[in-house]
Amino acid sequence: MQTTEPIDRQPDSITLPTLIESYVDTFNRHDLTALGKLFHPQATLVAPINVQVKGREAIVDYVAFKAKGMSIEVENIAVEADTVILGGRVRCPAFRVRAHWHFRIIQGSIARLHLRLVASMQELLPLKDAGYGE
Repeated sequence: MQTTEPIDRQPDSITLPTLIESYVDTFNRHDLTALGKLFHPQATLVAPINVQVKGREAIVDYVAFKAKGMSIEVENIAVEADTVILGGRVRCPAFRVRAHWHFRIIQGSIARLHLRLVASMQELLPLKDAGYGE
């Protein structure tokens, strides 16, 4: 991602948990307007199948289409270098799988979000049946 703004290399221990909490809350309420405001205008979302979505508006459109009916169950949070890692589960009517959300923060907004599924093969099988493996 190219930006002329300075990058905060060390996470702000006060701001980040609030930002991550806001992400989970707005995602779970499916408040796409509020969710979009959490992202940097030039943000990148990397989906579990390595699809890269670039730009705030494109990310909101992608979430509206692909994450309809999903929610996040938070289990833990960790900070490693300039990344906040949220561990938990993605839940929807067709499945529930373990995942990690890797957030990179720039000046109080999400600059990059990489969602990684950490589920077993048995947990992942319902994804294909639900149309998420395509």
